[in-house]
Amino acid sequence: GLAEHLSRSGAKFYGAYWCGFCLKQRAMFGAGGSRRLPYVECAEGGYQADAALCEARRVTGYPSWEIGGKLYSGMKSLPELQRLSGF
Repeated sequence: GLAEHLSRSGAKFYGAYWCGFCLKQRAMFGAGGSRRLPYVECAEGGYQADAALCEARRVTGYPSWEIGGKLYSGMKSLPELQRLSGF
């Protein structure tokens, strides 16, 4: 599926545990898909947080996607993610 494709292609989904839009973005993939997402927790104190990676990638808002080396901020529809990732 799309989540596996994003993961295999090196994409990253940056978010924060307190971010409502991140939860909505994750929910678009359903329970099975959301577990396969290449998720990076940016909030200090979040589960397995990697704030240093988020800072290095200059992630300033959540959710953000890194696809093909480019950063896209804001929630994306599944068709947008398919287009951006060449799914």
